[in-house]
Amino acid sequence: MKKLITILAVFALFCAYAQGQTATITKVLAANQTYYEYTPSAAQYIGGVNGYDTLYFEILTNKHTPVNCNARVEVASRKGSADTYDVDLEGKLFANSTYAAIEANSAVTTSTELTDTTSYLALPSAYYRYYRVIVNGDNAPAATDSLTLSKVIFKIYQR
Repeated sequence: MKKLITILAVFALFCAYAQGQTATITKVLAANQTYYEYTPSAAQYIGGVNGYDTLYFEILTNKHTPVNCNARVEVASRKGSADTYDVDLEGKLFANSTYAAIEANSAVTTSTELTDTTSYLALPSAYYRYYRVIVNGDNAPAATDSLTLSKVIFKIYQR
């Protein structure tokens, strides 16, 4: 009986861990690089039984001028129809700063594009050096629903 309780307790902890997973993928662009394309691995998907709750895709632009960033999240496949997904673009100036929302899309089920519309006339504090795309579920994932990504693409425009 003790073995059964121990096994059930370990299984419950594993399930709780699997449902609360996040992953962060980071990239520092070269000084002359303005385009970055990331292909998630087969294990980097949202929802399902062993999927992530949230995936973060972060870049450091590494530019000496103000920039704008557009991003595209390409969906390879979607299983189920009960869940929807959030895809957001955020930016920050310093490594230890807090990310500010640039564009937020909820109820996403297909590929989507995100656009940094920061004005050329913005104050320097609105110029971002770090950008991230967040892809996450709707907080009530069904075990049969998941979202698999084929690419996350960043395009940097120097001002």
